[in-house]
Parts: sequence; C-alpha cells; structure tokens
Amino acid sequence: WRFRSSHGIPHPLHKRLSSMYETATSHECRAKIAEHMALFVNGLAEETKFPFEDFYYPNTCEAIPRYGDWENLPEGVKIQDIQYRVYQPPKEEVPEGTYLENVDELQLVYVILTHDQPEATIRLMESVYVPEVTKYVIHVDGKEKANATYERLVKYAKEMNGFGKEEYIRIVPDENRVRVNWGGYSMVEATLVALHTVFGLDYYEDHPGVEGGDAHDNPHAFKFHKLVHLASTTYPLASNTEIRDTLFSHPLDANFLHIILRPNNPTPSVWNYFVECDDALHRIYRIPALNFDRGNGVDIYTSSQWFIISREFAWYLANPPTDSFVEDYLEYIEHVVVADEAFFGTVIRNTHFCATLHNDNFLHLQFDRWENEAAGPRDQRKCVMKNRDHCGRSPTTMTVDYLPVLELSGDLFARKFDDQAEPLVKDYIDNRRAKDEVRLKREAELTKEMKKNGTEAELPLEEWEFQGEGVMIVAKETLSDDVPLCMGLEKDGNKVLLQPCFKEDVPPTLTAEWQAGAVIIEEVDGFNRWDIGPCSSDGELKRNETGELEMIPGVYSEKGPSCGIKIGDGPRVGRCLDVESERTRPGGKLHIFPCYTKWHQLFSFGNGTIAPRGAVHASLPKHVAKQLEKKEKEVHQHLCIGVVGRGDADESKWIEDEEEEDEEWDPWEHSDAAVYPNGRKSLQLWSGQQLQTTPCSNEGGVIEFYYVPFIVEEYDDEAKESAENETETDEEL
Repeated sequence: WRFRSSHGIPHPLHKRLSSMYETATSHECRAKIAEHMALFVNGLAEETKFPFEDFYYPNTCEAIPRYGDWENLPEGVKIQDIQYRVYQPPKEEVPEGTYLENVDELQLVYVILTHDQPEATIRLMESVYVPEVTKYVIHVDGKEKANATYERLVKYAKEMNGFGKEEYIRIVPDENRVRVNWGGYSMVEATLVALHTVFGLDYYEDHPGVEGGDAHDNPHAFKFHKLVHLASTTYPLASNTEIRDTLFSHPLDANFLHIILRPNNPTPSVWNYFVECDDALHRIYRIPALNFDRGNGVDIYTSSQWFIISREFAWYLANPPTDSFVEDYLEYIEHVVVADEAFFGTVIRNTHFCATLHNDNFLHLQFDRWENEAAGPRDQRKCVMKNRDHCGRSPTTMTVDYLPVLELSGDLFARKFDDQAEPLVKDYIDNRRAKDEVRLKREAELTKEMKKNGTEAELPLEEWEFQGEGVMIVAKETLSDDVPLCMGLEKDGNKVLLQPCFKEDVPPTLTAEWQAGAVIIEEVDGFNRWDIGPCSSDGELKRNETGELEMIPGVYSEKGPSCGIKIGDGPRVGRCLDVESERTRPGGKLHIFPCYTKWHQLFSFGNGTIAPRGAVHASLPKHVAKQLEKKEKEVHQHLCIGVVGRGDADESKWIEDEEEEDEEWDPWEHSDAAVYPNGRKSLQLWSGQQLQTTPCSNEGGVIEFYYVPFIVEEYDDEAKESAENETETDEEL
C-alpha cells in the first residue's frame, strides 16, 4: 500500500503528476502534461525507446571543422581560431554580386519582440530609422496584459504608414501573437511567426486560394538584404552610418550570430523534457542531448537568440523545406528549456549556411547574478529544474556608470535598457551617436577630398595618445631613485610587475624632471611601453607639463574617461591590462589578457577626488557593487593599482593566504627595510613584485604615476648603419 495511490497509480508517479497539476491552471494543460508523461511511462512499460532517442539528421555543414574536445585540440589549432570565426572575404576574390556596390542601397528590416513599454519600442524604431531603406515587423506578446502595448503599436503603425509612404511597419496580427514565457519554446515560435509576417506568409494563410506564398520575393514580402532581430529592451550604440557601414562591409549572404562553437554536451540529469502550457514550463523527464558522437548526426550549440541574418537564411527559417533539418529539429526543440539559445545557432551550424557564419552578433550583453543567488524572493519561472537551486538568469539593466563599457565595446547594439529604472542612459547614448554621425560624415568627406586630390592626411591625435609611440608609466616616488620603477610586463608571462624602467646605464644620464619630457625606446630594458586608449568620451584627459595626466570629469562620469591600457612591446603586444578574474575585492592581481572590453579592463585616472592624483583605478559597475553590498560588510567600488604591505589599511581583510607556507619574509617585512624621507617604505622593496588592486583610500598602498611618452629616433642612412654596427659589436662583446 505504500507504493500505490487509491487510483492504482504508483505513488511516486502520482506524487509527480500531482505536483505538476498544481502548477497547471487549465484542464487542457493537465491533459497535455499527462499525454507527454505517458510517452515515457509507455516506453518503460513496453520496453521501447523514449522520445527522440533515435533522432538522426546528417550535418550538412562542410565549411567548419568539428572539434568536440577543446581540451585536446590538434596541434596548431587554437580555441580562438575556432571561436572567432570571420566571414569577410576580399571583394576581389569573390564573384560579382557577393557584396553590395553602394551602402545607400542596403535595405534593413528590424524584427522586434516586445511585451510592454510601447514608447520604448517606438524610440528604438525611430533611433535606427533611415528613410526608404528601413522596415519593421513587431511581435507583441500574446498575453492579455500586453494588449495595451499591442493597441498602441497598431495605432502608431497606422499613423506612420499613412503618410503616403509605402508600408514599412507591420505588426504581427492579433490572432498570430504568441504567449511568450521565459525559457520556453514560445520565444522561438514568436520569432518564426514574425518571420512569417516579414515574408507576407500570414497573408497567404488567410487567403489559401491565392498563389505565390512559396516564394521569398512574393508580392507581399518585404524587400530587404539583412534582417536584424532585437528585443525591445535593446538600443543602438553606434550611429546609423556605422551600423550600415559595418553590415555593408560584409557579403550579402553573411549571417551574424554569436555561437559557442564547442558542441554542447550536458550531463543527462540536466537536459530535461518540458512541455509549455498555462504560461509555464512543466518538466516531464529527460530528453537526449543530441550529439554527433552519440550517433545523432548533429550537435547542439548554445547561441544568442538575437542576430542579424541574410534574406536567404531568414527564408529558410520562415518556410523550411520539406524534410529539412529545421523541420525535424523543431519537433525536438519544442521540449528543451531555454530553447531560443539552442535553436538558431544549432540550425546554422548543422546546415550549409554555416559557410556564411560571421560569429559576432554585434550585441553587447552583460548578465546579472543567477536567480538562485537572489537576495530577495526568487522569480520561480527561472527555476524549473529538479534541483530548484539550478536556475537561469537575465541580462543586467544598463546604468549610467556602465556607459564607458558600452561606448568602447565596439558593438552596434546593447541590451537591456529600462526607461523607467534608468531614464537618462539613452539620452547620453543619443548625444554620442549624433556626434559620431557628424564625425563619420566629416571623415567621409575628407576621404573623398583626398582621393580627388591624390593627397593623404591623418586625423589629429588626442592629447593622451602621446604621438602614437606609447607611454612609460613611472611610479612617482621612484623618480629620483637610482633605479626608477615602472609598470611593466614580465619577460616570460602575463604578470604585470613593478620593475626598472631603463637599462642599467641610463638612470645616471637622466636630467632633473626628466619625466616632463620623453624617453627613447632603445633605452628601455624589458616590456615597459604601454598604449593608452581608446578612451570613452565623457570628460577629458590632458598630460600637463610635469608629466601627470590631468583628469576632468564629464557630464555623467565623475571619474572622467575610462581607457583600455595595452602592452606595446613583446610577443603579447596588444593585450590589455586586466584585473585578474574580474576580482571585485581588493587584492586582484594585475596581468594582461586578450582584450574584450569589460569593466576590469577599463581604467580611469585619479584627480584627488575618488582616487589620488596620478593613481590608476578600475571601478565596479553599480549592479555588481549592489550585489556585493548584500553579502559583504565593506565594498570598495574603486580599486587602484598598488602594492600589498605598504598601505595604512588593514589588508588582511582581502589578502588571501598563500596555499604554501613560506617562512621567508618579504623584503618589506624586515625591520631595517629602507624608507623614504616621508616615512614610507621604499618602493624599491617591491621591485619585481606583481602589482595588484587596493582600495583607492589606502594611502601608501596606492601608487601614483607619471606618464612619459616614447619617441623613436630617426637616423639618416649613414647614422642608421653606424647604430646597427654598434649593436652588433655590443652583442659580440
């Protein structure tokens, strides 16, 4: 009796069904749950296969090799070579018609998914509008609470289409709206429904006797070259000129997606079978994770659901051919959680369209904490797995302090934005976009003029660009020492150290206040040359006559411009200064890492307010700081570059114990350690030590710097030959 309910159903199964029925509100949904549960019960009882165990479809992608094990790649193959795939062949090497000839001819259609704040959707539409070459299709969530948004956008479309223009705004018809739920297949379905509207297929569905719906260029289809798929919480970062120039610079058939090109191979326990009904996901059991090595023919790839695709690929998705991969895969993906992130990338990677993949969707996205880490009540819609602590997450809302990251990201768009929570962010972006529009037009005119006159010209450098030869970053306190110390890179690794600036014979030849002038690259021993920039545009940076960088705050940024700092010499040239592992507490080690524009690779310069004058600091985004405040007593939003063991603060709060016990004292720990006249221990004691972050309030621990530009000596041929001979002689000696 312990194993059966009163209805004759085994007790554990009865318990499972009862728990699922509790989350369903309609008879239809409960019947659907029971129907799909029966597929597994019958499979067990009849000893047959569970759903999709025999799924097979041949992968028709020949342009991209498959590497299933990234831990054991073939010799010569690097992860970055796989992941950062580029599709931009030289124009002279491809057939005529591969590229558009004139950017003004580029036709874009924006497909936007929305559910609320209709004015934000309208603002997005108007921000990217270019007359006669821009069209829109809008899908509004099918839930009742989105009806007001639907009615507002229908009214707007009628108004804008009614000015004697050709129709350029379409709203997915009310009867075709999809009720979209977090993590559900409904997100994919909403996109596919919108694609139907793009190609006018909903017209042919309403008029079954009318022919022509089987062609992508039917009379009711929008004319376009590229389809841009966005959420209404997205906003453009780049000017319309830059957006169009970027897309124009790639082939017409290019498809811009962001895909993790490593086949997804999850453990069976986390890859579950779901049904979606009553605006919720209901977990039934497990579903096989498709994988080439398991005989499925194809792999699943994780990707973003936001993309920019060609007309050909959009048509393939909107109207898949009979017996195509999409047709089969749709039956499978309907039962996968977060289906939108396992659909579009998987389709392109397993079909011939993979040859046209450019693996970048030009969208900046910053994710927040996982839902199970929420300090307050959880959003249970994002916690649908058996383990209720295995939850999903959503993108972070962009705040004003995050604008430098957005500006320097190089992306065309970003999400998510919330006009109610952060009403000023888009205004600042619009101001910068307008300035960029003017600048790009000016540069285009200058280029045209140069071609006409057969001349060359360069745009003027910013004051912080140091004549384009880089800069030496010198610790102020060591300026008059026998051995001035600089921020530099170790010779055989990625660690950023405090190390001697010059070759041994150079310091005695330095004049007083040498930091106010310039240095010669040939005088440097090691990798001490850095390139500062690009920098965000809010505020100013100027190098003054003493060699300091003067920071002037901007309209919204009290810390002034934020800049990338790249190593200028050596085998790792071009890599960015980086706070190790996005460490949010002091004590983060400084190293260099490939550049990818996150907060821990952007640095600002102190002026005596939030950081000491001459200091270099990274700043935690506010959303990160807020999360830390819920867990930690003390949060330091601004982290300056410095050393450990020298400051006034109690550094034991953040300095981690070394794994190995080291009985030897560090040089600065000895009682007879050298000190400066101001009583501080000499920075020479830290020569060769890795730099790390410290609170900007930690006096003594923060290092203040001068910035000395490099110059490259120019020789005539005779002097150059003499210099080369001297070098050869020195090497022989």
